[in-house]
Amino acid sequence: TTTNARAHDLTRTTTTTTTSSQRRDAIVMRAARHRDEHRRAATTVRDAARTALGTFVREAREAYVAARGDVHVVVGNEACDLDSVACAVAYAYVESASSASSSMVVPIVSCAREDIYLRPDVVYALREVGVEIEDVLYLDDVVGADVATPKSICLVDHNALSARIFPRAWGGRVRRIIDHHEDARAHDQGECVKVIELIGSCASLVHRDVVAAKREALDASGARDVARLLLGAVVLDTRLLDASTTRASAIDFETADALRATLDWDEDAARREYETLSAARHDQSAFTCAQLLAKDYKQWTMGAYEIGVASFGVRLQDLAARQDASSIDAECDAFMASRRVHALFMMTSFEDADAGGAYTRQIAVTRPVEGALDCADVMRRVNERTPVAAFDVDSNASTKASRALRASYAMADVKASRKKVQPILVDVFTALSAETRS
Repeated sequence: TTTNARAHDLTRTTTTTTTSSQRRDAIVMRAARHRDEHRRAATTVRDAARTALGTFVREAREAYVAARGDVHVVVGNEACDLDSVACAVAYAYVESASSASSSMVVPIVSCAREDIYLRPDVVYALREVGVEIEDVLYLDDVVGADVATPKSICLVDHNALSARIFPRAWGGRVRRIIDHHEDARAHDQGECVKVIELIGSCASLVHRDVVAAKREALDASGARDVARLLLGAVVLDTRLLDASTTRASAIDFETADALRATLDWDEDAARREYETLSAARHDQSAFTCAQLLAKDYKQWTMGAYEIGVASFGVRLQDLAARQDASSIDAECDAFMASRRVHALFMMTSFEDADAGGAYTRQIAVTRPVEGALDCADVMRRVNERTPVAAFDVDSNASTKASRALRASYAMADVKASRKKVQPILVDVFTALSAETRS
């Protein structure tokens, strides 16, 4: 080929006066050419795979940077699970496509760029609809940068913009909320329009109120990509529409049927998608304690307390068995210090092989070493609202148990996810705050 001929011409020795320096230069040039050809080929593959939805995400990020933030944005929650990310991307795409003006709605994924890889189910779902991970606008792209306050903000999969991670001025620009958690009543003033329904998946609400309402704005390809993204979120959040262990509702069932129809998928196809996403989400066998904490984390101010809740899919016993106690404690302490919390809750959910594959939930709570909070008292109060039973995560008496996992509990209610436990914690810590003041 022409390329091979050029490479040969660069390196062949035509005279005995050719120096080692010339040969080295030729090798360097050839390596550089091969590197550039590889990069061009990789870019071509990415561009070919990038769908209209993927192109939109890239252009939305570019628009945000060009406008220095003076745009309309939609913000997912800080856990950045698939429901949150899918809702933000789908909402932005459909609202932008249906806008009578040239204005664009930009989706913001509220985690650090490097942390998205702790969410392999999200990475898989985005790539399956042609969205390249590097094209997404992340938290570290917008926080601390010299950008303007957005023209308007829509919140999806949460209903209180975090003043801890976003500039306070942003709170006054929240104009719309679509969510399925308890209302924190953080944006009751002003012009904010709220849709908050306690169902299985926020994606069902985004589909009903945005996608289905503006379906004519999408071509067939775009509609299918949005449908696949949202269906993945619905089946994953509801464990394949299992009302016995999740808050799957009639709206979730109706949404799943509508999205399958758009995709021309039968129930087996939806089940395969769920199994793939679930396997990706729960494959956390190589994660350290610090990575598990960062993977799916939310934080709230509850009375006088700052409280963090990390959610992951590893049994607490398995975490204690695979990582030594001192490193678990050190990583929990560093995590709490960096976020300045008074208490850190770890909530786990998994199919327990020791219990015949039964769906199981656990919860643990720890505090900074210098903290004064009585974790046992906190859990006694939690137990009054949702039954829990203390257990020892480390049955090996020859090893030192982790201080961070000392207050570990089995949860009786398999539906007691973080969205259900969070309001209970608000009540507990609000009461503790009042008692401390009195």
